[in-house]
Amino acid sequence: MGAMGEQDRWRKLRDRQIELRDPQKKERKLQRSIAHKRRSRREWFSMRGIFADVPKVITGTLIGLALGVALLLVLPYLVQASWVNLAGIAGLVIFSFFGMAFGQAIDARDRLRDI
Repeated sequence: MGAMGEQDRWRKLRDRQIELRDPQKKERKLQRSIAHKRRSRREWFSMRGIFADVPKVITGTLIGLALGVALLLVLPYLVQASWVNLAGIAGLVIFSFFGMAFGQAIDARDRLRDI
């Protein structure tokens, strides 16, 4: 019983020494660290981030187009006249132009601020 226990003790000691000298241990630790850093730096998808990266001239134009389409859809219910469709199309063009101009002004302000 004593000899068997002695062999187990020697085996555990040898396994511990091999584990301590394992060259792959540092490599695995480094890989784990790199993977953790990459996961923590990953940015999540958000609509706010998309609109922050897109130039404001495009965002302003899209908002102007949305307002113009809303006007084009709502105006026939408010006014019963033959010129309503033309007024809606004109509103679409005017809103998109103002949205584009407003977005261009914001972009110009941001470029001046960067100087």
